[in-house]
Amino acid sequence: MKTNRHNLAYDFLYERIISHKLEPGTPIVEQEISSMLGISRTPVREALRLLEAEGLIRHIPARGAYVSQISTQDVEEIFSLREILEIGALRIGISRMSDAEIEEVEKVLLALDENCKDVDFFNSDRILHELIVTYSGNRRLVNFINMINAQIERIRHISALRPQRLEKSKTEHLAIIQAIKKRDIEAASKLLYDHIENVKRSSLDVLSVMGTK
Repeated sequence: MKTNRHNLAYDFLYERIISHKLEPGTPIVEQEISSMLGISRTPVREALRLLEAEGLIRHIPARGAYVSQISTQDVEEIFSLREILEIGALRIGISRMSDAEIEEVEKVLLALDENCKDVDFFNSDRILHELIVTYSGNRRLVNFINMINAQIERIRHISALRPQRLEKSKTEHLAIIQAIKKRDIEAASKLLYDHIENVKRSSLDVLSVMGTK
């Protein structure tokens, strides 16, 4: 029960932070969250500790917990890591992926249309990148990606605030999966690099409009 309550508090806060329902700088009041969810403050406190470790929450002594700010430096650093880790993972794992799994990801991408919800685009994005990372077979690489995954998700949602970014990502994802399907490692690596750069630029553009430095 304790674990379930901890997960409830974590999932509640995580979803609201990465979707920007709770904006950077918003204070997180333990008592308000516990009352809202009908649980004690202990699992809320545990969830906040985990979110702080993931970089989504900042605890300020004598003041409390706040949704962490996102700077342009954060975006630059995280995407530099993504380029190194994901392209490396792709080069290692491209020959290990089964045709069936590649086609399944392609099917998910092709099913996206103008009637799909944003969450469908985000899920398809996650599925493709997880395929790439998982088949690296490098446990430390996978663990490191998981460590920054919460911040990746948050920035992914920022990028989506740019008009047509989700539709463009679908096109880029399809090109990547088709190159993987052909086992064209150079083309797939270049397309993945371009995609990560495009998402980074979109995120930086949105932050610039928001006045973030």
